[in-house]
Amino acid sequence: MARRKKTSFTNSHSTIEDIENYYVDSEDSLTSYYDVDFESGEISAKFIGYSKDEIFGELKERKETLDRMCSLELLAAIEARVKIDYIIRGQDKLKDDFSKKLRLVYDSKENRASLKDDIISVWRTEKPEHKTRLDNFGLALDYRNWLAHGRYWQPKRAPHIHRYDYLSIYYLAQDVLDNMDLLESA
Repeated sequence: MARRKKTSFTNSHSTIEDIENYYVDSEDSLTSYYDVDFESGEISAKFIGYSKDEIFGELKERKETLDRMCSLELLAAIEARVKIDYIIRGQDKLKDDFSKKLRLVYDSKENRASLKDDIISVWRTEKPEHKTRLDNFGLALDYRNWLAHGRYWQPKRAPHIHRYDYLSIYYLAQDVLDNMDLLESA
């Protein structure tokens, strides 16, 4: 049997702290940039001809875009951590029962395993104390898919995606990463 190549990790995936810092800095920057003082007459060339309502409307749109972008980045960060754990457990032949269950999936699917259908399914079965957490993550992945694929349709099968925003995804990321025993690459 041919020997499998080990996955090389880049360790360039974002942490939730990195994403939080980016979000806060960007939101503060947007707020400062759109803080126009009409009385002083000092106004950026961009805003000449804008009404206050137009400026506030554009600021709201920019903040909504920032919210979606950072939500997507947070969900990608959780996915990266869960997949790294799966790959380590699959490749390093750890002896605990849970790792053995994940290795069965890894032996048949390697890096092509589905996050939801394969990896999270094993977690849900083998680690029932995380079921609610994993169910919440699974629902948030519907939101991630909607964002990642362009938001061009009204999601009839996943109306729950509209309840997500940056803050709810941030709390979900904290919950998953703080409470699940995810192995990390060296």
